[in-house]
Order: sequence, then structure tokens, then C-alpha cells
Amino acid sequence: MQKFVYGLHFSIFLFVLFFLNGNIELFRKTIPPFGKFLDPAKGVWHHNVPIGYVEDNLTLPISKQASVIYDERWVPHIMAENLEDILFLQGYTEAENRLFQMELMSRAAAGELSSIFGEVTIELDLDKRRRGIKFAAENAVNAWKQMPEFDLAQKYIDGVNAYISQLKPEDYSLEFKLFNIQPEPWTELKSALIFKEMSLFLCGKNEDIEYTNAKNTFTQDIFNQWYPEHEDIENPVVPDHSLVIPDTLFGKQQDNSSFYDGIIKKTFFETRNPGIGSNQWTVGKSKTKSGSNIFCNDPHLSLGLPSIWFEQHLKTPQFNAYGVSFPGFPGIMIGFNDFIAWGETNVGQDVEDLFLIEWADDKKNTYYLDGKKLKAEIRIEKIAIKGADPLYDTIRYTKWGPIFKSSKDGKNDLSIRWLSHDKPKGAEFMTFVNGMMCKNYDEYLTATEKFQTPAQNFGFSSASGDIAIRINGMLPAKYDQDGRFVEYGNNSKNDWSAFIPRQQNPHVVNPPENYVSSANQRSASKNYPYYFTGNFENYRNKTIIEKLKTGSDFTAQDMQKMQMSSFSPKAKEFVSVIPTDCRQMGSASGINWYDKLKEWSFEYLKDKTEPVFFEIYMKHLRMNTFDEIYSKLDEVAIPIPKDWVLYKNILNDPLNEIFNIKKTSTIENADNIQKLAFFKSIREIDSLMTAWKNLNWGNYNPLHIYHPTRIPALSANNLAADGCPDAINAKGNSFGPSWRMIVHQKNPVEAYGVYPGGQSGNPFSPYYKNMVNDWVEGKYHVLHQNITMEELSKKQVKKVVASPNKVKS
Repeated sequence: MQKFVYGLHFSIFLFVLFFLNGNIELFRKTIPPFGKFLDPAKGVWHHNVPIGYVEDNLTLPISKQASVIYDERWVPHIMAENLEDILFLQGYTEAENRLFQMELMSRAAAGELSSIFGEVTIELDLDKRRRGIKFAAENAVNAWKQMPEFDLAQKYIDGVNAYISQLKPEDYSLEFKLFNIQPEPWTELKSALIFKEMSLFLCGKNEDIEYTNAKNTFTQDIFNQWYPEHEDIENPVVPDHSLVIPDTLFGKQQDNSSFYDGIIKKTFFETRNPGIGSNQWTVGKSKTKSGSNIFCNDPHLSLGLPSIWFEQHLKTPQFNAYGVSFPGFPGIMIGFNDFIAWGETNVGQDVEDLFLIEWADDKKNTYYLDGKKLKAEIRIEKIAIKGADPLYDTIRYTKWGPIFKSSKDGKNDLSIRWLSHDKPKGAEFMTFVNGMMCKNYDEYLTATEKFQTPAQNFGFSSASGDIAIRINGMLPAKYDQDGRFVEYGNNSKNDWSAFIPRQQNPHVVNPPENYVSSANQRSASKNYPYYFTGNFENYRNKTIIEKLKTGSDFTAQDMQKMQMSSFSPKAKEFVSVIPTDCRQMGSASGINWYDKLKEWSFEYLKDKTEPVFFEIYMKHLRMNTFDEIYSKLDEVAIPIPKDWVLYKNILNDPLNEIFNIKKTSTIENADNIQKLAFFKSIREIDSLMTAWKNLNWGNYNPLHIYHPTRIPALSANNLAADGCPDAINAKGNSFGPSWRMIVHQKNPVEAYGVYPGGQSGNPFSPYYKNMVNDWVEGKYHVLHQNITMEELSKKQVKKVVASPNKVKS
């Protein structure tokens, strides 16, 4: 009877998957033969997951017997006698659970999605090829192979391939069968591609075009007022009292004549999810109830099924580490051991600059640099397309990097200078392997000093009481305005002339406040001598610092509540300056919404309507204020000024000419604009309230956690969740806290964590998305890092015993 019910449910699933959701229309040229897909022995039916305890024995090329025990949440506890074996088993285990995800990420980074999905992904592939992601990965591999430490990374790769090599076609996961492809052998290039994809996501975007256009559209006074880089009061990651001003500076002063002085028509407009970033803070022992440090980290990234994180426990006689990894790369990226806890937030410093190329011939084979003609390097990219002939793209590389965007007349061709294209100077691939074995801060500094890019705020806490954050990675030594705008590419003096020595990067250790925190705000104040430009956060950090500053006797449960905070300081600021006249607009409705906003707690709770009204109000406020920008966006990319700048000017310069709506005959000011925005908001939300049975933040702004194929049956869509980009709980439509972790460094360590997904990449597994609801509701799981074998045996659902074979690798 149980098998009949399962078969019935699965048949309904297939019907929904392929027919009710209309996916055949999207992938009609790439759908596999149904006979193979539905083959009773080798098809998709093979993925039924056994219920109950499973034990397995493997013979693998390891040196000593090891084991992998899966607990009640399918977290593998990998136990081996040495580092080489545990990295091998980490690779094997991640491949066993996430192989399609790893394959897809590496192909996406290489610009090879069209080989799976056909013509629908050609533009995505072209983008990756023109950005030079594979070029960057090839440079990394060529450097890595020269380093003796690479032998350890190779163990991880060998583990992935050991799993792949024993697979039979019937064992391939659902997605391999769905798109009729086979897993490829894992290589060091694939691991490098995943690393570069992470770099692209965190430090591979710039706003050079947008700010160039803004600078050359507005007067200097208007530009300076509406596009400032520093707030009047800032809370940088590293406070001024911990800032060490070096005696000797590197780099060169910026020559402003190097900036392009024209308008670049719309070729591309790079956008970022406003909440993508991270939170990290540590509360020192003097501010906790237990007298032990509490370390917290929650990176905000695009959410997906399966999750980008894989939770695991790695234990040898030398170390006992627990946390999450990035499948495809060895080590634990965010985690803890018996002695320390570590995590990261993105620095956000701009390490990608654009240079305008001056061609020396019509065919774009040569270009000018320092008065000489140089030959462009030609790279022919072949894009395989499933169901169609391959596409060939000619990409030119200059001294700066690849030509990312070309114009028809060649006058606006832009070349990218991106730090991640450079060959790494150290064994950066060992950062999260070496880091997970450390016992104190000095060891951790040494273990992570080879990390290059993307630069991260490395948070640290030790059981002995040390707390610290340092900006870790390579950063160009820039001076005022360098890299903020498109520069002329015909002069090599416009290039970066030096990098900031690592010891001059901002860092803070054991500050008098007894806490440290980073939330993607500026790493240092304007007193830091090197120029920092990029995309920085302006609200979350204020909430975090206020809570840490005023609180005391903190517990791990307090930190859980803090990570779930949906309070928006931005909402509090803007509501405080809404004119009182707005209460009289729209008669009863105006009074109702005005009073609601004034009584609102400024928390973005899923069952509240106030966040809906406020978001609608902010939309109209921006559109009415910046009408002169919105009217140009179809042709010219210009950035919309930041919300904190808008608030500042409402307060301090309400008569500024930007508040005037250009298409009206009257001259508007900030007060007029706010009233108009409020009036439009009343009309819009009244209409929504009529159309929706139960309008609230949860259904107005639902969260979608997509499978890479966007197939609804494999995703978790339309989730009602608290949070907004400006809150600590930084939730958006498809991004949010991708892993919440709290480590209370008592003896023994007490740790909690959760992410929105599941450990298994198999959609038919009960562990595919079993943690989504817990994550939405703010529930945490105990992380079993110091669990005894007796306790673990009671929780285990699968045990794998791995024995060495006769031929050791």
C-alpha cells in the first residue's frame, strides 16, 4: 500500500512538473526522450529514497579507515585519521549530495549553460565569456599547480571523482536525466570556476558607467550633493581608535584628466539586490551572561534549492571543525572548532574598473596605449548549444582585460580591469582548509593571509576571549575618486600602480567596546588614507551597533532574536519627516494610513500592512524626486541617489532644485513631493486592498527559493516571511540570510544554525528542503560538533564505513 501511495504521488508530481507548469514550452528543444527518462529500471523512478537506517561499506583510495555518519538532518559527520583523507571524503560526500549543483555552477561560470538548456541561455553564456570568468579560472589553476599545497586540494578533487567514477546511468540525479546529460570528471578548473563565480558575485560588479554619466549630466554641485560617498556620522567596521595610519603609503595620486568626460549610451546597467551582503558580530565575554564570547554570522545571498551551503562536521585527531562549505571547494568557509569561530562579510570595495579603448584600426585588431599601437589578443569562444549549431564569439583582450561591451562604432568599447583576472600570488585555495584547524588568532592570521579576492571582513572569536575583524584580501592602492568613473584606456598611468600591503588593511582586535561587527558598511572612515569606493550598506549596521552598544548579559537566544530582527531604521527616519498635512489627504483613508505609520514599530512583519504602504510610498517618493533621472533610463544609465541621501536632503535642503518636477509649471519642494507621494500611495493601496482579500507584507512581497531550472515543483515559492533589505533579517524576493550561525564559546561549545533548504540535492529526499519552514519561522538547530559517538549513534540515519584499498593515491 505504501508503494502504491508513493507511486500515485510521484505520478501526480510528474504531471504537474511537465504539464500543469508548462515547462515543456520553455525547454521544448531540450527535453530528453521520455522513454529514457521514465525507464522503470534506470529512469527517474530510481531516485526513491529508502526510509530508515542505511549502512554502507566503501573501499576508497584513502590511507586509513574512516567513517561518515549522517545525523537526523542528513548532516555528515566525517571522521578520518588525517587531513588528506578527510578532504578526500569531503569531496566524495559533497559530490554524493550535490553533484548536479556543482556541475551546473561550474558550467554557468564557464559560460556553458547552453550545452544543457539550449538557446534560452545564450545571453548568459556570452556574458560570462565576455567577462573572462574562464580566463580568470585558467590563470588561477596555472598558478595553483605551481604551489606544493595544491596536493591537498587535489585530494578533494580525487574524492569528487571517486564518487563520479562509480556512478551508473541509473544513479544519475533527476536533473541529469531531465536534461539528458552526463556528469563530467571533476577538475581543478571546475573548482577554480566556482571560486571565480563567487568572486564575480561578490566583487565583479561596478557602477563606473552610471557614475560617469551622472557626473557628466549634472553640475558639479548637484553631483556632489546627491552622490556623496560618506555620511556625516558613520559606523565603520574598524573604528577610528583602532585605525593604524601607516607612515608610508603606496600607489599614486589620481589624475582627474583620466576620467571620460562624455555620456555613454545605455549598453548595460548592472544592478544588485540591495540586501545582498552579510552580518557578522561577536559579543565579548564581558557583555555576555555566561562570560564567554558569542560569535554570530549570517551571509545574505541569493537563495536556491539546493542551498549554496553544505553543512558538515570534519573531525580528525588534529582538529574538530563544524560549519558550512561551498560545494566544489575544500574546507569550511564559515564555522567553528573547539578553540575558535570564524566567518566573513563582503568588503564591497571596487576592484573592477572600466577603461575606454581607443582603436587604431577599423577592425579593432590594434589599440593605442602610451602613444603606441598594441595588438589585441583574440580569443575565439565556442558556445555549444543543445539542439542547435555552436555559436562563435570573438573576444578581444587588451592590456586591461577583455572587451566586455562593444559599441557599433567602436567609440564606446569598454575593457575590464578586474582583480580576479590576475594570477594569485599565494595558495588562496587553502584559506578555508588551514583556517578550520587553527587554535588562536595568531594562527588564524597566518592561515588566512594568502586569501586574495573577493576581499572579505574576516570575523574571528576565540574561546580564550579574543575578538577581531580584519579586512582580508588584495586591494588596489587608490586615491580620491580613482576607479569611480570610466577612465581612458590609452594611458598606462591610469592603471593601479600598487596594492595596499596586507598589514595596512584596516583591522580591529579586542576593542574597548567589547564587541566587533560588520554589515557591509564602509571598512574604515574617511580618515583611512587609501580611497575606498564601492557598494556599501547604510542601515543594518546601525541597528546592530545600537543593540550591541546598549545591551548586556547577552545569551545565544538573544542573538537568535537579533538575527531575526525585521526593524528598518530607514522606515523610522522617513516616517518621522512625513508632513502632518498628509493626514488630511484622502479623507478617512489618509487619516488611517498616516496614523498607522506613526504608530508602526517599523518592523517588516509578514502579517502587517504598514510595510506595504511604506514601500509604495518610497517608490513614489523616489520617482517624483528623481523624475529627471527616470526619464533618461531607457537610453542612459544613471544611478538613483541612495535613500540616505534623499532623507538628508529632505531635512537639510528641501528647496533643492532636484525636488522640482520638470514636467509641471510649478516649482515643487521636498514638502510638495512628500505630499504627492503620500496621496498616490493612498490611491494605490486602497486599490490593492480592494483587489486582495488579505493584503500584508508576506503576500505582497513573497520569498521565492528557486531550483536552478526554475521548475516550480523543485522550488519553494510564495513563502510569507518577515524581513526587508534594510533590516538585520535582510530578506528580499529571492535573497536573504543564507546561513544563520551562532556559536557560544562555552566549554563545551554550544552552537546553533539553520539555512533555507536541505542537505540533499535529490528532490525526492526528505532532506531536500526540510529546513525551509524552520528558517522562515526563525527556528534554529543544535549543531552537533562535540557530540559523543554514543549520542550520534542514536541520531544516525546512515553510516558509511570507508576502508583503504590496496592502491593508495
